[in-house]
Amino acid sequence: MAHFRRNNSKKTRGHPTYIYKRVGNTYHYVGITHSPITRGTKNVKLNVNPNPNDSRDSYIRPFSSEDSISDFQKKRLIGWKLNPNDKPKIKQAMKRHKK
Repeated sequence: MAHFRRNNSKKTRGHPTYIYKRVGNTYHYVGITHSPITRGTKNVKLNVNPNPNDSRDSYIRPFSSEDSISDFQKKRLIGWKLNPNDKPKIKQAMKRHKK
């Protein structure tokens, strides 16, 4: 079930996300970015960028969020995968869920 898609909502503006759960008409996800800080919040650096075509540093937001399924692109991001060493960081963000 867990996969990557772009979120096109106004607050994320096309950033990729790691979707880990569907609840009704919403996806629960962790946002991914290249920025070490987003809106004054320090992001968590990943060991390996999940995008196989990008060698830049990648970060996740320190919490998970939820948005309507209609806010996400229809297609999954092909080839993207989470490094096993980064899974504990994702699980920590999932525990800090914000609506």
